[in-house]
Amino acid sequence: MAGPAQQSVRRAMAQLRADPGVLQSVVDAARAGSPQVGALPEQEVRRHIAALLTAVATAFLDTGGLDREQLRAAALLAADRAVQGVPLAALLDGFRAARTQVFRCLAERLDADRPDPGQAAPALPDLVEVMVELDAYAGELQQRLIVAYQQTELRLLAAGRAARIQALREVLVDGALDRLAAAGLDPHGRYHLLLGEVTDPQQAPLTDGTSALVEGYLCTVSVRPVAARAELSVSSPPLAAPQLPTGYRLARSALAAARRRGRTGTHRLTELALPVATDAAADLGPLLAADLLAGLDPLDPAHHRLARTALAYLDRGSRIDRTAAALHLHPNTVKHRLRRLADLTPFGQPPPPDDTVSHTLHWHWALSSWLTRPH
Repeated sequence: MAGPAQQSVRRAMAQLRADPGVLQSVVDAARAGSPQVGALPEQEVRRHIAALLTAVATAFLDTGGLDREQLRAAALLAADRAVQGVPLAALLDGFRAARTQVFRCLAERLDADRPDPGQAAPALPDLVEVMVELDAYAGELQQRLIVAYQQTELRLLAAGRAARIQALREVLVDGALDRLAAAGLDPHGRYHLLLGEVTDPQQAPLTDGTSALVEGYLCTVSVRPVAARAELSVSSPPLAAPQLPTGYRLARSALAAARRRGRTGTHRLTELALPVATDAAADLGPLLAADLLAGLDPLDPAHHRLARTALAYLDRGSRIDRTAAALHLHPNTVKHRLRRLADLTPFGQPPPPDDTVSHTLHWHWALSSWLTRPH
């Protein structure tokens, strides 16, 4: 039968395993503990952290040790990071930061789970023994990380791709244009750049030396447009080779902008120009909203309907019929909502002469910010 220390830690571990807030805090710790891990898409880090947390919790609570499937979670993490170009030292920095956060959360749960007065508290030596058991599981996972990472590196070298992939990363991330030829690119050529989010690098095979996982994103540089292999992708127009680092940086921003707006599929980089520009000055949106939409109550659902209708109206070229069709409303309902918004705000005022485009963009930005900010 488990003693008081074992029972206390088991209760705390069961709580940690079921708490999504703990998972988020460990993900945040791993990303903060390693800049290279922090540069990866957050969902990519969360996928692996969740698997490792489950492995440790299952070993402690259910199986009494790490089995082959649980060790596989560490091997997959290491293989993915090797393919993504995250150095082993950076991977271990993130792992250790996550490990520390897990023990910090566990200590907080144990402190909150103090025994009632009159009930015997777990003996300190017993408690230390249980914590040593947990730490041993973490150490075993770390060792598996190192071995799997080194095996993946050797496999990449044997395939002859490693040097070209690393050169492509240096071109795109560091702007090392002297490495274009090493990446298999003509310094005088023009290339399409396709950047996509992948949730599992093992499901995104690289086609040639101009494809690589760069900072966690599947990136392909090609003379001709290529088909996307990710749920969300951004494609650039033809870029001169020296423009590739700038194109990569803008594509990263465009992916983030598209993700924030819930988009999927492949999008042209240029069609995301406005979201990228407004996100780059995100603090200005709430100021525009405060200036133009002061008459709206953020706690009134009816006012949210007015704002959403006006935004849809601007998105559809200020056409009542297209707005009504998109929102599944009668055109008269759209007209009524726009009139109501004009009663509460300056929305109905005509734009200044020769400034129609700027006027529309200001209203679009203000409405978008007002609708998406926390209230």
